[in-house]
Amino acid sequence: MTTVTALVGRNLRIYFRDRAAVMLSLLSALILLLLYLLFLGSLQVDTLQERLPDADGDDIAGFVGSWVFAGIVMISTFTTGLAALGSYVDDRSSGRFKEFRVSPIRRWQLILGYQLAAVVVATLMSTVLLLVGALLMLVLYGHFPAPLDLLRAFGLIVLLSTAFAAFSSFVLTFIGTASAYTALSTIVGTLLGFLAGAYLPLGLLSRTIGDVINSMPFSPAAMLLREPLAGDALDRLVAHVPESHRETARTEIADYYGFDLRIGDLVIEPLWALVGLVVMAVVFTALGAWRIGRSIR
Repeated sequence: MTTVTALVGRNLRIYFRDRAAVMLSLLSALILLLLYLLFLGSLQVDTLQERLPDADGDDIAGFVGSWVFAGIVMISTFTTGLAALGSYVDDRSSGRFKEFRVSPIRRWQLILGYQLAAVVVATLMSTVLLLVGALLMLVLYGHFPAPLDLLRAFGLIVLLSTAFAAFSSFVLTFIGTASAYTALSTIVGTLLGFLAGAYLPLGLLSRTIGDVINSMPFSPAAMLLREPLAGDALDRLVAHVPESHRETARTEIADYYGFDLRIGDLVIEPLWALVGLVVMAVVFTALGAWRIGRSIR
């Protein structure tokens, strides 16, 4: 494992040596969150104000902010892991694999070096975003997630980082040039927020489109993070609803904003979403390792 550790360290150094790029990747997520909260989220606030006229305006804004925050943390677990795998694309396009083939490094060690480095980067960057975003929620809305909720969110970040790093390692085996990798990263960064229901509530979409999006792993991943990061905000939002209608109001808002997901009449339970992500991590780790191994030959 000493060789694997050295390879992971090498890939981490490649990623973190460009400190400006690392800081900008973190700042871009925070800027996006601030833009949504300060300018773009007014539509969601107005919609909720109409549906819940007795709700406090600060509670509505806090809920929308927490909901967007959870989605952006989920996006970070994918995009930062994908960015960390840029070292694989660079090694492949530069012909550096020829040097690896004549070295005593085994292929499985090289593969683990890429994948584990991506998991470490995604977990670390997303955790920093989690903590900074939680402080931002405290400053803007006066509420900080409970320690247990932050711990749950961290555990989910580790799982999502592992699953999406495995998926990315498989996808990148079909990318042979740095320009194609850059184009893919741009497309992913643009689409992922909509595929996860992070920018627009899933309730705005037609049933067919919603079913398609919910069948992808991104929407269930965002769903898992919403409860620990925005569940309390949702409870505060419906606290002003008469008790006889409170549970119904919470259920309707949870369905509309993607706290609960369905594919047709099938309800996606959190347990099954977790199992699906674990299976995804195992399957795509194996497929990615197989494909990377073929590209190293």
